[in-house]
Parts: sequence; structure tokens; C-alpha cells
Amino acid sequence: MAKTAIISIDGHVKGSRSGYRDYLPAKHLGVYDEQVKAAEEAGTPDAGNLHPDFAPDVQWDSDLRTSELESIGVVAEVLFPNGQPFQTNRLDDFANPANIELGEIGRQAYNRWLVDFCAKSPGRRRGQMVMSFADIDRAVADVFWAKEHGLGGIALPGLTRDGKFYFDSGLDPIWAACVETGLTISQHGGGIDPNGPRGSGDIRATAPGFGAFMMLSTENAFFSNRSLWMLIVGGVFDRFPDLRAAWVETQVHLIIPTISYLDRVCDSDWMGQFSIKPTIKHKPSEYFGTNIFVGLSPFSPRQDPTGDVLGKDADGERKPGFHIGSVPLMYGVDFPHFESCFQRNMGEVATLVTTPIITDDEAHHILFDTAADVYGFDVDALQPDIERVGFEVSDIQARPDDFKRDLPEFNIDHITRGIGGFGRRPTAATTA
Repeated sequence: MAKTAIISIDGHVKGSRSGYRDYLPAKHLGVYDEQVKAAEEAGTPDAGNLHPDFAPDVQWDSDLRTSELESIGVVAEVLFPNGQPFQTNRLDDFANPANIELGEIGRQAYNRWLVDFCAKSPGRRRGQMVMSFADIDRAVADVFWAKEHGLGGIALPGLTRDGKFYFDSGLDPIWAACVETGLTISQHGGGIDPNGPRGSGDIRATAPGFGAFMMLSTENAFFSNRSLWMLIVGGVFDRFPDLRAAWVETQVHLIIPTISYLDRVCDSDWMGQFSIKPTIKHKPSEYFGTNIFVGLSPFSPRQDPTGDVLGKDADGERKPGFHIGSVPLMYGVDFPHFESCFQRNMGEVATLVTTPIITDDEAHHILFDTAADVYGFDVDALQPDIERVGFEVSDIQARPDDFKRDLPEFNIDHITRGIGGFGRRPTAATTA
């Protein structure tokens, strides 16, 4: 049987502090150097969100990164940022610069660096351009620039108080450019209330630390997915039926009830009493698998014990109502974030391919096929690498315990000052 491999739709990269200097305008180097000096004097590591078992250079050392990922059967990645020049918030996916000007300079520098980083592994990386919607004409030009320079998609910016709702027709030229270039738009998790308090970034094993972490974790599911229902109910997919969008690591526990609610509204006339009628062409759930795709990161059937995501009961029978199903789903490793499933990846794969309600075809689509299609990977070009680093699903199914034996429980002890971790095997990148 032919081998398969994993396309991880959730990878994170950044350049080193020194490496970013080559991508910054000369007139901004003084300010940048001062910021770097202050960070180094404060003992802030050049790391971003990084699991402590990895050295920071696993993010920008192309060969090291490839070697680590190939060791767990990952053949290609979709890449999001893990830190940009002038970013002042260390662990957030969305940069928070000191001012608008520096934010824009940092964004442009990161995108130029990303082009060069992806070019070091041709055909195996789909870097997502960091986008700003502040200037529509500039945003449209950026989309075409991303396509011309080999980037693999557009990372949607976070919604801000001064920005536009994503169904605002003023953004239509951007969606049109994405359709014309064939670039998928992606919303990565990490969205927070732009009007709320910033809180503390010092997440520790204290009551306030736990409370802050759980609040952010819970509310992330709302704020990161707001763009999803905006694009649906605002008719963006009707105006641009070829536009494809992915929501990556945004959590799914709000998607299913929200889309179910919107389906009920569109199926009923109860809003008619307020003279409000549905104007979209399809039920909200019907955009999934054609326009809308979901990256579960880290993916595990253990996250879906009742079958609500897959929409199947214990006997494999279809459950009533809206469920995401297997067609839109994609697999993410979230490398090298602290919450990555890297250390337990093949155990998770074994769990996936031996779950009775998941067929072999569905497993292949979740692991590889859907991401290859959504993000435009050349499958034929990847075949030599798949043969070299991939695996046969039947082999894993024949001896799942060999892969699950060292499957550690997921925990966040390493960020809450607890004892223990993922039970990761040592590698060349291990520093702890």
C-alpha cells in the first residue's frame, strides 16, 4: 500500500533577532537594536512561544526544523508567525508593536524573511503572509506580492476596534485578489477582546495565573472564530464562491453550536417578526468543505469523545444536526509551540487511524489530502519525500500499541511551574 505523510497546517516560525536586521530599513535599525538590547538585558529569550525541549534555532534553522519534523512523519507545513520585528508581546501570535509605524515596518520585514525561509525548502512550506487591512489598496497589492514571491496563503489580521467587520464591502477587493491568486485565507487562533484589559503575560501556577490562562483559552474560541460567522452571514462566500478559508487552532467547541444556531435561524421565520430575513444563498453549515475548512491543532480523536466533531455515533452512524465532519478537517502539529503534539504525534496518528468510526480514506484526508488541496501543495513533487519519511497506515493499524506505548498525557506543567512534561524522547534539538 502507498505511503502517506502528514501536512501540518499549524507551524510557527520566526527569524533570529540578528537575522531580522537584514530585512529592516537602515533608518529603523537604531530603534530595533535598542529594543533587542533591552530584551537581552532583561533576560528575555529569543524564542517566542517555544516548548522548552527545543532550542530557539529550530524555528529559523531550515535543516534542523526539517529534520525534527521528518522524524515524526511530517512532510510539509503551513506556517504562521511566532514573533516579528518590533513585537513587544512575547507569546502572542498577533504582534503588538510600540506604534503603528513600527508595526508596519515589522510586518513587511517578517514577510520578506518568510519568503526566503520558505524558499530553503521548495514545495514543502506554505508561509502565510501577515496581512494588514488598514490600507485596502496596499492590502490588495500585498496579496499579489505574496503570490509572486511564492507564499502560500494570507493570514487574516486580528479584528480590532478601529478595523472593519469582515463582511464590510470595503474589503471585497481583498477577497477578489485572494480568489484571483488562488490563495487561501487563514484565521489562526489567538484572538482576544481588543477592548478588554491586557492582563498578565506571566502565566504561572497561581490562582490568578490559572484564571488568566483559562479565561484566555476559553474566550479565544469566541474571538478567534468571529471572522467565521462574519464571512458566512455577511454573504462573502456568496459574493466570492471560490474563496476558501481555514480556521486553524481556533477551537471548535463554539463553532458547532453557533453554526447550528445560524442554521435554525435560516430555516425558520422567527426573525421575520423583526423584518429580518436571511440573505445568504445557503445554510451556514453548507459552506463547510467547499469554502470553509478547519485545522484541529493538535488533532486527536480523544478531543471528540462524543462524536460531535465528526458527526458519527459509536456505531459509525451519522448523528443528526450540524457537525463539521471529516471532509473539512486538517491535522496540525503546532510545532514548536509549548502546546505542540510533537512529542506524542505518532501515538495520536495511531489513535486516529484505529478509531473505528474513522475510515482509512477519512484518515488520509485529515492527515494529508485536504491540506494539500486547500493550500495548493504539489502532491507529485512531494512523492519522493513521502516515500522517504512517510508511513503506511496499515502498518500502524497492525501494531498500534507500538506507537501508543509512549503516548504521554498532554499537560502544561512546563508553563505553570509544575513537574514533568510531555515525556519527549531526546533529539539533537533538545537543550533541557
